[in-house]
Amino acid sequence: MVEFIGLGLLLLVPVMYLVVTVARVQAGSFAVVAAADQAAQAVSVLEAKDLNRAGVHDVAAVAAQDHGFDPQDLVVTVSCSDGTCETPGSVARVHATITVELPAMPGFVTARIATLSSDVTVIAGRYS
Repeated sequence: MVEFIGLGLLLLVPVMYLVVTVARVQAGSFAVVAAADQAAQAVSVLEAKDLNRAGVHDVAAVAAQDHGFDPQDLVVTVSCSDGTCETPGSVARVHATITVELPAMPGFVTARIATLSSDVTVIAGRYS
């Protein structure tokens, strides 16, 4: 009986950790897609004079925080076909990248298991 319980725990703990790790990677994929999508919507809605990189990153950071990720793990870049997104109808490309670390690790251990990215292309300021 003791062997059965010991063997069960010996197998259960790694399997549960694997499930939690896979769930964390899945949450990271949801977070990076949501962050890129929200940042692209901000680029398409805001007027060129109101558009700045910090504001776009803040919008994406809220989406990442909603999925349980630190905004410092998120990198968002915006590139426009005209360079500044000031021309109505210019094409803006938003690229978001997030790093996923192993869950339940102490703070001094940095074990990155995945770097996930998402790209969204929108027409910036089409009606402004």
